Amino acid sequence: MSEQVAFVTTRWSRVMQAGEADGAKAHEALASLCQDYWRPLFHFARRCGATPEEAQDLTQGYLCELLEYNSIARVERGRGRFRTFLMAGFQKHMRNAERHRSALKRGGGQVVISLDAAAAAGWLPESSDPETPERHFERNWALSLLDRVMLRLRSEYERAARLPVFETLQPYLTGGDRGPGHAELGRLAGMSEAAVATALHRMRRRYGELLREEVAETVAGPDEVEDELRYLLRVIGG
Repeated sequence: MSEQVAFVTTRWSRVMQAGEADGAKAHEALASLCQDYWRPLFHFARRCGATPEEAQDLTQGYLCELLEYNSIARVERGRGRFRTFLMAGFQKHMRNAERHRSALKRGGGQVVISLDAAAAAGWLPESSDPETPERHFERNWALSLLDRVMLRLRSEYERAARLPVFETLQPYLTGGDRGPGHAELGRLAGMSEAAVATALHRMRRRYGELLREEVAETVAGPDEVEDELRYLLRVIGG
């Protein structure tokens, strides 16, 4: 019961906190959101034809607008997915920037987050396939979400002084039964075959829990989590 309560109350928590009228907590929450979601926006702009420098300016400008004009305060929990809100706002920002390119500002000189275009380019290689910018954004969104899940899982193992176990088993976390058998993994990790089987099962279970927590923070309610999860995994696979 307590796990379910925690699961429900954390959804949209950072979005709502970032929509506070003012204060350090609101700024910190928005900065956290920007850190998580700027790369999908950057790649969307690139797919729409922007140069790396233009995409960086567009992304930085939009994120600064979110802080300066408190757009997130208008988001409502019951009105869909956070990625949809961001995408609609960013498309509007890009249209305005095109019409008023000479007047485009970077949020009055205030930097919400340092964007590293080179890092973004290396995170997901540019491609010339016919995928639409919207579909590309959603695939980047899903990959970014999976990255955060893996970082959270790694941090948990590190705090528990079990990082070597994580590093040994992580490559086989989502790959089914491919790769070395449990006996070989046990030799690498200094564990018995049975211990490896148990550790891998627990790691996969915890990965699934964290994945659902991340998805839950971006949808309107717990009843949407499974549909959103299936959709994002389908986007990655297809």
